[in-house]
Amino acid sequence: MPDVKPTPTRRPPPAKLACDDQTVAVRVHAGSPKVRPHVVPISGKTAPLTKQDLITSFIVVWQPQPPPPPLWIRFLQEAPFGTQLIRAQDLRWDGKFLSIELLNEPDIEAYAAQMPNWVDYANTAIAQCEKSPAVLALKEAEKRAAEIENRLRR
Repeated sequence: MPDVKPTPTRRPPPAKLACDDQTVAVRVHAGSPKVRPHVVPISGKTAPLTKQDLITSFIVVWQPQPPPPPLWIRFLQEAPFGTQLIRAQDLRWDGKFLSIELLNEPDIEAYAAQMPNWVDYANTAIAQCEKSPAVLALKEAEKRAAEIENRLRR
């Protein structure tokens, strides 16, 4: 029988490589999370249910403001720090909210404590995209355009 080696899964390139001349930095804030309970019956249990037949989890949700571009979300989810259990890559993005389902309060508190660090990381990473020649040229042109407009108003 031939020796078959598993093929490694291909990871997408690091987000920093995805910066292009059109990437514009935006400073995003996430604020405090909203925590909502989620109660479901234990698998296989049917009515009549008792309190012991139910599992409670919590949906923890952050709403970034202003709405971040996809590259910012990618930077946040690729943040290279956290723990084995508290990882930015586990956060889900639905286009409006970042969320995660958790079972206990210490995990909720750990994610809430780590979120500002992940947000800072994503803000810093996307700000570095602004160093592309096209973005720098556009910023300079915008400044010159504003000066021309001010001069013409006199």
